[in-house]
Amino acid sequence: MKKTFSQKKSAFSLIELSIVLIIIGLLIAGVTGGASLIKSSELRSVMGEARAYATAVNGFYTQFNYLPGDYGVVVGASAVGDADGKIEDYLSASISESHNAWMQMKAAAVLDGNSVSAPAYAPAAESSGVTVPASKVKAAVWDFDYRSNEAAPFTNEISQNVVALISSTATIPTASGVTIVNGANKAALAVLMATDALSIDAKIDDSVAGTGKVRGLNIGISTTPSSLSANTNDVTICYYSTSFTYNTSDTVKSCGLTYQVDVNS
Repeated sequence: MKKTFSQKKSAFSLIELSIVLIIIGLLIAGVTGGASLIKSSELRSVMGEARAYATAVNGFYTQFNYLPGDYGVVVGASAVGDADGKIEDYLSASISESHNAWMQMKAAAVLDGNSVSAPAYAPAAESSGVTVPASKVKAAVWDFDYRSNEAAPFTNEISQNVVALISSTATIPTASGVTIVNGANKAALAVLMATDALSIDAKIDDSVAGTGKVRGLNIGISTTPSSLSANTNDVTICYYSTSFTYNTSDTVKSCGLTYQVDVNS
């Protein structure tokens, strides 16, 4: 008589499946938590970097009684500024007071660990660690400029000298009156989500994009924020309305950021 044998099929038990699901959940939580920690670290670094550069500006002013870059005397390998109290990104075809500022502060030894080494003016794209210092935020650099209330979109603000967090692909202005921070200058590309800009502003300032030491930058638009409705469905807007509130419905990086560096500010 022929015997038949049935092959027993193996399968995961409910306990084994539960363990696998738990492990997958832990891995997802770990990845999500890690990304959150990295983002928090980046935002903290922005605050630290901005404060360090403001401190360096004050240190330079203590030595020479002028703002770096704007100082009308050669310091190290720098050019000379026009001594008008403004650190202007574009001063002339041969001088950028912003780049001048980095060179003068480096020569005055008020910058710690700064690697900027290029001449005071470079008519090419900003280069991280060469013409301007890199930020820990990916593809971002710091550059000085004067945020004037005479130019849109800043007509409702108080003018101030700033250090600006912008894209490493931003190009230097090549005409008088055009600045890195001017909202009509599409060369200064965004590096932050509006929610991240708000987070930084809320932690060290007043949470308002157009007032205080920390301010948002509406990059690449020529419309003044005061004329943009809160209902404007545009994810490229960093902030809008007469209240200068951040666009927290933003879904792409639409913000630059500035930090006031005026002496004793």
